[in-house]
Amino acid sequence: MEENKSPLRIYCKNCGAPADFDIVNQTYRCANCGESTGIEEAYDSVYKWRELNKNSVKIRASGDKIEEGSCSACGARVIFGVGEASEKCIFCGSKLVRSELTDSSQMPDLIIPFAITPEEAKKRMLDWGHKHSNTPEGKAVVSSMGQFHGSYLPYRVAKGPVYASVSRDGTERRYECGGYLDGTAVNTSKQFDNLVMNDMEPFDWSGARPFEFGLIAGMPVKLNDSPDKVINQRIEEEVTEDFRPKVESVLQSSGLVINTHTEKINVLSAILPVYFIKNGPLTAVMNGQTGRIAVSKNRTKKSYPWVIEPLIYTVILTMIMGYFYGWAAEPMFYGAMVFGCIIFSVMGDGRTSLVRRITLKSETSRAYREDGELVINEGKGVLKNPYDNTPVFYESNAKGEKVPVRLRFYTIGRWIGILYNALVTVFLPLILAALLRLADMEEGEGFFDHFYPLYGAAWYVLAAMIVLVYFVKGVRKDAYDHPYIYEIKPDGKTRLIGKRIDRKLSIFSMFGIGKVDRNGKRITLFGTMREMGCSGFGLLIGLFFILLGSTCAIVF
Repeated sequence: MEENKSPLRIYCKNCGAPADFDIVNQTYRCANCGESTGIEEAYDSVYKWRELNKNSVKIRASGDKIEEGSCSACGARVIFGVGEASEKCIFCGSKLVRSELTDSSQMPDLIIPFAITPEEAKKRMLDWGHKHSNTPEGKAVVSSMGQFHGSYLPYRVAKGPVYASVSRDGTERRYECGGYLDGTAVNTSKQFDNLVMNDMEPFDWSGARPFEFGLIAGMPVKLNDSPDKVINQRIEEEVTEDFRPKVESVLQSSGLVINTHTEKINVLSAILPVYFIKNGPLTAVMNGQTGRIAVSKNRTKKSYPWVIEPLIYTVILTMIMGYFYGWAAEPMFYGAMVFGCIIFSVMGDGRTSLVRRITLKSETSRAYREDGELVINEGKGVLKNPYDNTPVFYESNAKGEKVPVRLRFYTIGRWIGILYNALVTVFLPLILAALLRLADMEEGEGFFDHFYPLYGAAWYVLAAMIVLVYFVKGVRKDAYDHPYIYEIKPDGKTRLIGKRIDRKLSIFSMFGIGKVDRNGKRITLFGTMREMGCSGFGLLIGLFFILLGSTCAIVF
């Protein structure tokens, strides 16, 4: 790869045009000629660029006078031109120890120059603080403007395929998905929280260029001070947060555990422009290229997103009950208490609160100049990614090959089966009694002459509670443990694979009946009762007599 080509783009090995990553087929594909470039080939080409550029940096640096400052308090390492450095560390206020820079190999691969001057940045940050003066973050920004600084901060820029395993709360199945990092920037300075730094992104990578010492004049440059283990952990954390919205949408829950891992990704070092305030718990940062702001005081908020669904179910059932009782307040109140206790206890099993940090941030922005004047546009689509990097899910087909798939959990056929199970369970004594009545009717008798449906109330009430648990717990668990899986073909069409996966959702499946155990044997009703011992058989006998008594009461 030639030195003037951007390492943030992968180029076609055939025609040299930029190639985009095909997530479904896990390869780089050229839109110009259709040629595929493998992940290994792309990885090697970026490695060669880095080696070539490192040598060029050493050559270009030969005439520059650069010094290094190190802070014994926070460990920050800063480089600057001779005579440009402050005697104090801008990250913690301690004294800097100056020395000659002797190792130019520590220099980054890429740089994005500042597009906003310190005076413009300070005014923008102060205006933001006044605008948010009703918040602790806004007040802290206004009172801490004396500690406002600008610096090039160290980053790792990750580009390449990544993978993740995902589990959903209340289920046992693990899902696998893959995606692509298209220039994800991860801050590697241990003085800053990477999640706050992430909130002032994205950067406009069209402004990135190979590092040159001449570009840093007037601004200090902080070097990386985080070990590789911490950097890799930060990359995975950021990937997880990038994946989360899409995965939550597919699996229809915010209660997910996502574990990401990377294989052959290209990681380039970079220094990126940042204005910041560090004052105790306050971290306020501004993107020195685009003007986007993110501010945190380490405040957190606790939420219970899982509460919404059981609350909806409780309200619906209470309204249905109110309809049959003429909207009388007392029965509706007691009904809400009963329904709420059952639904919240069942759906809240194993659920916890969600604790997230409060970070205030401005909209995505882009800075440019008109006749020398700074103009900043803000909005969600200002720096929109032109590539679709959303993760794709993978499953094994009949041949054991990992293939891209689309998941569905509820279909019309599945809902019909669920309702059928519920109705049969609740009205089982009525069905049995109807069959007995038809067999026992004498000539000239009407069907309802000796048929009393309301006398089966003992079973109806008990079965209704079982069905309620079945709907809010059993159905959900089975649906997400046994999804419909459609393979995505190369032409974009899909086909259902592995109908064996579509286990029927029955009342019994809620208790594990029908599930395959570790030995590959299917669990039966008798086997489950035997494992429960005397209590299991006692429960089975009790249910049998309630069913028998309700059936007899209806027809005899």
